[in-house]
Amino acid sequence: MRVVEIDKNLCTLCGICEQICVRGIIALGQDSAEITDDSVCIQCGHCRAVCPVDAPLLPLLDHTEFTPVAEKDDLPTTEQFMNLIRSRRSIRQYKKTPIEKEKIDKIIEAGRFAPTGGNLQPLHHIVVTTPDVIDTVRNMTIDLLEAQAELIAEAYRKHSEEGIPLPAAFVGRDRYIHVWREMARLNREGIDRLFYKAPCLVITHLNPLEAVTPDVDPGLAASQMTLMAETLGLGTCFIGFLVFALAVSKQLREILQIPEGHRTPLSFVAGYPDVDFLKVVSRNPARVTWL
Repeated sequence: MRVVEIDKNLCTLCGICEQICVRGIIALGQDSAEITDDSVCIQCGHCRAVCPVDAPLLPLLDHTEFTPVAEKDDLPTTEQFMNLIRSRRSIRQYKKTPIEKEKIDKIIEAGRFAPTGGNLQPLHHIVVTTPDVIDTVRNMTIDLLEAQAELIAEAYRKHSEEGIPLPAAFVGRDRYIHVWREMARLNREGIDRLFYKAPCLVITHLNPLEAVTPDVDPGLAASQMTLMAETLGLGTCFIGFLVFALAVSKQLREILQIPEGHRTPLSFVAGYPDVDFLKVVSRNPARVTWL
């Protein structure tokens, strides 16, 4: 089956698709535009998105999603969008209220439409809303972090007292020794300093062999997902410590059904905030080199 073709009965030879094609595989023929090599089409949809008569056909894509672009007046203004960006905070206090599935679906959809290198769309998402599973993942992660804290502390002691070189994986991780020990102590008292009792956990994973920009794609998707959460009245917080644990724990990856060979670059929790921020905050000036 061809992955892209032109409906010759509709094509008006306007030439817009030829100009916009990322792979340069559209050429104007005598009667209509023609596809010169559909094997290199990346399914970006640009050709159909610019065509005034819907002549390009892409059988692998859902044509009902090619809806008209929003009118300018329907888009947020520059100030509104900046306010949305600045209003997103890392929330560490959540209500017990579960998130409605339709809202989680919208968050995932926001990530689905994020750009990916080569339009390969390699991302997979795991959504955990079952309290027992969240508790299991939290406890396993914190136990692992506490054990790592002791290993790091011992490595730094030997480095200081005996001059034994630090393992490369431990360099700079001494800052977490107290944090992970305290997190474990509080967890035993029923205080969650990893997921903050959030009712939803989202983990993104991918096979790096199926991506050309595996370090970029997850972050782009997560940015859009967390901003969508903001519009839904939800708060989010990225959980880097879980990413660290998943990198070293096969058992944790198996519980979360992460395939062998997949990387887990990021995760975040989501829920209804139990705190109201009254102001947006400051940041350091941007580091910019103008040339």
